[in-house]
Amino acid sequence: MDGDQNWPAELDLTAPAHVAAYAYWRARKPSESLVPSRHDIDPLEMPRTLLPWINLIEVHRKHGNLSYRHRLVGTGIVDMRNRDGTGRWFEDLYDHARLARVHRVLDPVVQDGQPRVLQDDLGNTGRAYRTLHSLVLPLAADGVTIDMLMAVAHYE
Repeated sequence: MDGDQNWPAELDLTAPAHVAAYAYWRARKPSESLVPSRHDIDPLEMPRTLLPWINLIEVHRKHGNLSYRHRLVGTGIVDMRNRDGTGRWFEDLYDHARLARVHRVLDPVVQDGQPRVLQDDLGNTGRAYRTLHSLVLPLAADGVTIDMLMAVAHYE
């Protein structure tokens, strides 16, 4: 770790929302070897500026494969994407290419419990932003088996 930051250098956190979310998540870790659970995450204690940018993602294991479902999509994300994916399976929302890109980031987070940043080129959206940077933080009811992901979106 770099002496001026409190996150692994490979995360390359530059967005203020990502820095705040990582600090919040880290403060809720019960120990160095365990990750927080969904119940450790309290929206009332979280920086208010994060709430619109949070996406809670359920992790499901089906026939040896990982599958994801949006549990909650923040209002800022809904406004930016012009749709609310809450309650929807990723397979029902995303084309094959985008789904493969998402799995390349989410699957390792589920497997090793280490946060990562998903970067996705959104192409021509008709808006000022073109790139999504999403900090993906693992959550586990037992501290070990990842059963939910907390992603924090930042658009550029």
